[in-house]
Amino acid sequence: MTQPPNEGLSSTAVLDLWEQGVNRHPIDRALLLLQHACPEETFESLCDWSVGARDARLLALRRDTFGDRIESYAECPDCHNGLEFDLSCEELLASAVNSGPGWRVVEQGGRSWELRGPTSRDLVAAAAATDLAAARRLILSRCVRGAGRPVDEAGWTDEVQQVLTVGLNEVDPLAEILIDLSCQVCGRQWQSLFDVVGFLWHEIQTRSRRLLQEVDLLARTYGWTEREILRLGEQRRSLYVGMALS
Repeated sequence: MTQPPNEGLSSTAVLDLWEQGVNRHPIDRALLLLQHACPEETFESLCDWSVGARDARLLALRRDTFGDRIESYAECPDCHNGLEFDLSCEELLASAVNSGPGWRVVEQGGRSWELRGPTSRDLVAAAAATDLAAARRLILSRCVRGAGRPVDEAGWTDEVQQVLTVGLNEVDPLAEILIDLSCQVCGRQWQSLFDVVGFLWHEIQTRSRRLLQEVDLLARTYGWTEREILRLGEQRRSLYVGMALS
């Protein structure tokens, strides 16, 4: 089941997507959600979207389904104080506007490379790497090409890899969303990674469980079918749930 762009997920779509993706890898879940949001695109073409472009579309889907405001939580790495903060889908999406062409030239130490944003295919390949360092090197090897000369990976020192990694973030700014945080208790400052796919999936899973509880209650109380219950608007269904519990 798919819906037109700029519409949030219906209750039926939330349950359908949750059921289809509950046992899938996070990368597959992301593509499942993206395929639902972009029914005009083939699955193969969606696999070639950059991670930033993919997550931008999923952020828009999240905004249209659950609202613009994102309530987030992090724990200080030093004193373990809890920190609550808000994010905005619109503000995050605005950070990707005018991000430049698909390929970007990066120079370091008299050498130059051309970079492109990583895709879901690249993430699948990196997921099989033995450790994070190997995964990063694999991503770079797939997303870097020589600017007028062959790529010599043997010359990729830690410094060069850092430069190339920064370059990838500039090419595809939503591929890795880092939030600047500061602890009000101990003063520690750090960056926290915001996982668009993981956060959206958690919300879908939470809403699915709530919907199933409502279906169970209303079906036992009024004898309605799941389809009839899910077709009710949020407010009307909530009122029926309240009456059934009273």
